[in-house]
Amino acid sequence: MKENRLIQGFVALLFFAMFIYGMSCQMIGTLITRIILHYDIRMAQAGLMSSFINIGNFAAIFLISVLSGRINKLILLGASLFFFSASLFLISTAPSFGILLACFALVGVFGATLNMIITSLVADLQPDKISQRVSLVHGFFGLGGLCGPIVFERLVVNLNWAQAHFIVSMIFVVYLIIYAVFVRWQWSPLMIRMPHEKQSRFGFSDIVQFFLLKRHLLMWIIVFFYGGGQSTLAIWIKRYVETHLNEPAWGAYALSAMWLGIAVSRLIISPGIKAPSLRKIFIGNLISAAALTAGLFSGSVQGIAAASLAVGLSSGLTVPLILSLGCEWHPDKTTFGTLMPFTAFYVSYVVFPPFSGLISDLLGLPWGVALGILCAILTSVFSGMLDLCMKTERVK
Repeated sequence: MKENRLIQGFVALLFFAMFIYGMSCQMIGTLITRIILHYDIRMAQAGLMSSFINIGNFAAIFLISVLSGRINKLILLGASLFFFSASLFLISTAPSFGILLACFALVGVFGATLNMIITSLVADLQPDKISQRVSLVHGFFGLGGLCGPIVFERLVVNLNWAQAHFIVSMIFVVYLIIYAVFVRWQWSPLMIRMPHEKQSRFGFSDIVQFFLLKRHLLMWIIVFFYGGGQSTLAIWIKRYVETHLNEPAWGAYALSAMWLGIAVSRLIISPGIKAPSLRKIFIGNLISAAALTAGLFSGSVQGIAAASLAVGLSSGLTVPLILSLGCEWHPDKTTFGTLMPFTAFYVSYVVFPPFSGLISDLLGLPWGVALGILCAILTSVFSGMLDLCMKTERVK
């Protein structure tokens, strides 16, 4: 009983890490207008900040491939927290734009590492409740996403965008100290619940083999298009409200509305609906496409805010449900099961922000945001294909 309470306490600590990480991920979307003005750049160039973060995310895949099973996950998470906070500190110095992009790449490397390791640890420590726990931990990420835009918008009333990055870096330093003390104190009970490290190893050959199985490839495509839609809204919806609708005061709230929906979707809606995961994803993303279409046609702040909320509520469950499937398909290699879907997510975050920014520069901001509609439709289509694929495999 005491051991279970300790494990639950540690899982709660991981949930809090995802909350503050979720907050930090909203800094670009919230502060992008101020950064554009500071560096005097165009929207397509501003989209590169998100792309460099996700180039770093993609680099983290190779880092984890090398280190998984060779360095203990608890130590790897602590190192990731340290270097993530250090990267945010470098950004807070407001270096030249080229160096800034390199710093964002480092944020991507260590942010992706802590994201994947936290998800894997939750699956390892509570294997009988993988779907529920993974949804919850990413629900806390959504709660952080909800709070982030509002918190940062308030911060920059008295501080600039660089100082906001410094404050977040210090928050991660404090968390790291708490984490290190807890792990040092409860090392033995935690290690009993962890899988044997040699069994959890994987290499580049495993990554190649992943794409040779049809269901894996379809899973990857689903996450790619979902990430494309989410990244488009997360980066540009605030600017759409501020500049296209000319309502600066409502920008942060429109972005927060999406993350409120995502948090509720993961914490309440997904666990509460008793239906197959892929069916939830299929229907949810169709609703998301319809809601965003209606929001853009409304031409109003209230309409786009309501659409953002509906997008989060209907499709926010996509990532944790896919990650749960990955862990269930690879129970002895949960890091691998979370890493492969995340590769698609990170690639989409590299591709779509500058692409949607370019569309916005050429055709107007509404067309850039509308790219999210196409992504939601394609997410739904491929989730339906994966559902059929898995039914066919069960029949065989």
